[in-house]
Amino acid sequence: MSLAPPAPAPSVRDAPEPTVRDAPPAAPDGQERRAFPELTDDQIERCKQYGEVEELDAGTTLFRRGQTGRDFFIPLCTEVEIYDVACDGSDRVFVTHSPRQFTGELDLYSGRQTLVSARTTRAGRVLRVPRAKFRDLLSAEPDVGDVVMRAFILRRVGLIENALGAVVIAGRRNDAETLRLQRFLRRNGYPNQSYYYGEDAKAELILEKHGVGPDALPFVLCGEGEDGEPRKLTNPSNVELADCLGITEAPDCDALYDVAVVGAGPAGLAAAVYAASEGLHTVILEAEAPGGQAGTSSRIENYLGFPNGVSGQELAGRAQVQAQKFGATLSLPLKARDLECDGETNGPPYQVHVEDHPPIHARTLVLASGATYRKLPLENLPQFEGRGVYYAATAVEAAPCEGEEVIVIGGGNSAGQAAVYLAGLAQHVHLLVRGRGLADSMSDYLLKRIDANRRITLHPRTEVTALHGCREGLEEVTWTNADSGASERRPIRHVFSMIGALPNSDWLAGRLERDEKGFVKTGALVTRKAAPTGASQGDDHGCGPGGRWSLERPPSLFETSLPGVFAVGDVRADSVKRVASAVGEGSVCVQFLHLALREQTEPV
Repeated sequence: MSLAPPAPAPSVRDAPEPTVRDAPPAAPDGQERRAFPELTDDQIERCKQYGEVEELDAGTTLFRRGQTGRDFFIPLCTEVEIYDVACDGSDRVFVTHSPRQFTGELDLYSGRQTLVSARTTRAGRVLRVPRAKFRDLLSAEPDVGDVVMRAFILRRVGLIENALGAVVIAGRRNDAETLRLQRFLRRNGYPNQSYYYGEDAKAELILEKHGVGPDALPFVLCGEGEDGEPRKLTNPSNVELADCLGITEAPDCDALYDVAVVGAGPAGLAAAVYAASEGLHTVILEAEAPGGQAGTSSRIENYLGFPNGVSGQELAGRAQVQAQKFGATLSLPLKARDLECDGETNGPPYQVHVEDHPPIHARTLVLASGATYRKLPLENLPQFEGRGVYYAATAVEAAPCEGEEVIVIGGGNSAGQAAVYLAGLAQHVHLLVRGRGLADSMSDYLLKRIDANRRITLHPRTEVTALHGCREGLEEVTWTNADSGASERRPIRHVFSMIGALPNSDWLAGRLERDEKGFVKTGALVTRKAAPTGASQGDDHGCGPGGRWSLERPPSLFETSLPGVFAVGDVRADSVKRVASAVGEGSVCVQFLHLALREQTEPV
């Protein structure tokens, strides 16, 4: 979608070639008006209760790209230009807000660094609402909140689609590190623009301008520093990139949260939305990006309320905004590495230790760290991960597959969704499964799609037995049929592996009770005041030595062997591996959180 409102026409300055692509043709007027609406006189009068009217000169800067905690502005009798500064120092105006429109997009909810800059076009008055009062305004004036929320979501979509206010990446096309950065930015809803060394002349120009060589790839430009100079990174980690962009809201290490949610998949986000909406002081700790495994799904068609389907990333993005709207803090990329109990009670308050950050203190925990796909049992697999072997089928991974043959491995819904999605881009999709068919493991609607699609061939009882290639990436694949023993070697450069789940629970080993596969036991599965079963294989079953469930009452439905610690979603033993089920568990869990919190102050 274009970022220009239907009227008045955007003010675009003549300038040298910008660092971003030219915007595509404008979207329909209805969508533009929803992205750039005008508030009514009555709504503006109510907004004035939360801010102050200011008289400003022409060219006054309201905020600059990279600022955090910026304010919300409504131009009253002036206009406000939204622009960005290019590498050559020139600027490009994306849109001009006319009187009664308003500035901002989703970073106002999250507290992230702003992606763009803003200034007045002429002398006049604006209404400034401090960010500290912004959430109060939206909560007290729901009709204003609805208009603002809808506009902010559409504006972020426009920024991403048009790569406006974007991070610039110079890298190599079939490079695991370049792919990692692209995936991290896209899954976190951050616009980015990539140029590939050896293919795009712009990549060479970027390297030359900034005095770096090809050995520095991937090279990243992530906006301006306080000195006005571009901030440059060479093959940054996700944490370094997030720090540069201000993507994350840092948790308050001195605070005692009511609840810390570990993992921002559907289960964790649902728990955070309901906990925060009910007044609990909530923090979400996420290792990479909102959405979890579901966030990599290109299209979910059996989720209630979305008859035309919804991508996992879109669902997660909306849930993230909901949680932040109610006051939850989303902190990423923070990877949990250990859990510690109160030393005297072997119970709450708990400490979650995370990498490269002080521990987070909370009275209750919701463990929603999810699961990951198993890996192919092939010795040279690491050589091709990110260079031909992928564990997600989003637009980032799918882009290099256009017009080529690809392999999808797995018989579950994730594999089926990937196969259907990739069939729209690839020349042909080979779907490999170990079983004799898909009926026992895949939803019927996906089975019918796969059966009807001439670009998808199902290979039952077939496994990948060898990967062939070089340093640059995967070149050929050998698969073998288990019944006939026949092998076939094919020139295929892209494999999407989705073969079962492993719980993200290693960091909990010895801290609470898990089953033989590492999934966290809850409710009736928890061992109560008895020796652990052999299935637990030596786990310590508690934060402290020999700790098990010690209270007289039984653990509640999603409660683990530690009082006040709950597990939901894919990390939980015996959970149903569906998005709707995860959302249900996360939301229902909150009623038990209240009981656990009450118990801490009013022991039963």
